[in-house]
Amino acid sequence: LTTNVWSCSSHDLSCHPRVVDFKLNAHDEIKIDAANTVKPTTKRRQFLQSTAAVATTMATSSFPLVSIASDETQGEFKKQGKGYAYKITPPPGFSQSKKPVKTHLDEVIFALEGVRGYTIGITVDPVRLSSLSEFGTPEEIAAKIVTAEVNRDGVFKVTLYKDPVEDSATGAYEIDYVSDGKRGTKHFVTRTLVKDGMLYVLTGQVKQEEFEDREKELLSSINTFQLV
Repeated sequence: LTTNVWSCSSHDLSCHPRVVDFKLNAHDEIKIDAANTVKPTTKRRQFLQSTAAVATTMATSSFPLVSIASDETQGEFKKQGKGYAYKITPPPGFSQSKKPVKTHLDEVIFALEGVRGYTIGITVDPVRLSSLSEFGTPEEIAAKIVTAEVNRDGVFKVTLYKDPVEDSATGAYEIDYVSDGKRGTKHFVTRTLVKDGMLYVLTGQVKQEEFEDREKELLSSINTFQLV
């Protein structure tokens, strides 16, 4: 992946652009001095704005909780709108958060009451793409998502947790990373896919120090996500 990167130092207030080639793999890091300066096309701008907004919302916001509208208590949650439909089974005890300001065509966030920083969010946005491969490979999209994340205010370092891959059954890109910043160290588990001109981004978030204990529960829920 070739991109422009701004090299900045806390000891030198000047920033100098340079061109680099890089491919992100598991445990690779992008620090605060890496900022993607490529001007995106309309497709890329739509994609990056949607994915970056998800990370920002999940990392910085808290919302009041409301009851989950599911088929049964703590069971399957279904959502359908114009041009999109999906379902997921949240972890036990999770409730749907109510977001006061709408920033996506559709957005749902689930959280565990009384536990900060443990959430699952799903957003849906229209895009001019028929598949994610039109935008890039899993590695290329991971680089863009991680670069967008490290450029958020207060984020010092972002590290890929594992190699980005494409789910052969669903076509979803699996991109998991760890973000270290002034608000703490957070582990993000993401699934991104495009179908019928709609971009779906699922993001699970948990504090890094709690990830080992909550990993099985979090992944079990994320793996229930399906388009219908």
